[in-house]
Amino acid sequence: MSVRLENPRDELKVELAHGGLTRRHATALLVWFALIAGVAIGGRIVNESFATNVLAPPLFGRFDVRVGPSTLLAVAVSCLVVWFGPRVAANIPWRMLLVVTTVAAGTWALSLAMVDGIDALSSPLSGPHDYLVTVDRIDSPGIFLESFVDRLETFSLHVQGHPPGMVLIFWGLAQVGLGGAAWATVLVIGTGVSASAATLFLVKAMAGESSARNLAPFLAISPAAIWIATSVDAFFMGVGAWGIALLALGAQRKSDLLSLMGGVILGLSLFLSYGAVALAPIALVVAVSPKGLRPLLAATGGVVAVVAFFRAAGFWWFDGLSATVAQYEAGVAAQRPFAWFALANLAAFSLVLGPAVAVGLGRLRGAPTAALTCAALIGVLAASLSGLSKGEVERIWLIFVPWVLAICVTFDLRRSRGMLALQALVALAIQTGVRTPW
Repeated sequence: MSVRLENPRDELKVELAHGGLTRRHATALLVWFALIAGVAIGGRIVNESFATNVLAPPLFGRFDVRVGPSTLLAVAVSCLVVWFGPRVAANIPWRMLLVVTTVAAGTWALSLAMVDGIDALSSPLSGPHDYLVTVDRIDSPGIFLESFVDRLETFSLHVQGHPPGMVLIFWGLAQVGLGGAAWATVLVIGTGVSASAATLFLVKAMAGESSARNLAPFLAISPAAIWIATSVDAFFMGVGAWGIALLALGAQRKSDLLSLMGGVILGLSLFLSYGAVALAPIALVVAVSPKGLRPLLAATGGVVAVVAFFRAAGFWWFDGLSATVAQYEAGVAAQRPFAWFALANLAAFSLVLGPAVAVGLGRLRGAPTAALTCAALIGVLAASLSGLSKGEVERIWLIFVPWVLAICVTFDLRRSRGMLALQALVALAIQTGVRTPW
């Protein structure tokens, strides 16, 4: 005899109590696999007519199987996280969990990158198309900002595609004796993996400590780790995550200072990546307070202050965006059909998130983080419709990863090892089978 449950959360609790995958979850996994397989096959057909440079569709890179002694390190790390992660997440003190999750995420990212050798950590940041080659061209921050738009086409490819904030940060590191690819790598990976702690802070504030503990192992062993070590977009992810987390804490604790700080960090993220504007739906969800709009107003003040500062320094965000769009449309975007990449982007992002998110979305109804995940997916949709994300979203959309992964709070720690193992297998398959520039 079946029991009708009126409350979606009651339905979710019953489902988790029985464990295992339901038919709905199996269907979600099949859809996840079919999307990726279909795009992989279709991508080869598209490449016959367009020079997309996406040679391992839906991922940017090329197929190249590499298995060696270093692969054993990644396998060992994944086994440790899969086997011990749920138990550790359930039992250690909260503050220790923040540290352990961050360290585990960093270890996982480093072990995956080491499949291609230790040089693979820093080499993506020192190529001719990256930021560091532009650092030496900065005489002073003021002059650089004032002339940034006019000189945009003379800069390296990644600088052309972003606001001036990241290259100025690397310039600042060089001024204090921390220049070069090695220190840049430490900054990028360290900030990127810190997004795990920021996400746990936010989930605890919104959905309780139990939900945050359920999520911790999935943050530690996400396939997204491949692009955390090392693409600069990992830095963007970390900065955006802390901005969102501080904003949420400010709303919860009725702290104007925390809300303002969250707004300032989110404002800074706008000058790291134009795509950070798509974090707005997430910011709105976490800033909404039963007591009123005060947290949102404080955060907005922080964002406006940062924008005004850069404007006074000589850089207007909208002029930079317009110039970047012109450069992008004159380059590779012309060879990447919008309709095809609207679908291919979803497949690439699905790989970054892993199959756990597909199953988690099957449990969206009644999930305590449903609003957060839905807001992130709205941001993903906006980014896709903008036409400025035709391929390479496996790194570009890292800023959305923590918030979509938040749906994994619906997994019971006692029964999550199988899904964690699937996450690890997907990451290992990509890292050993596809050679990417990051």
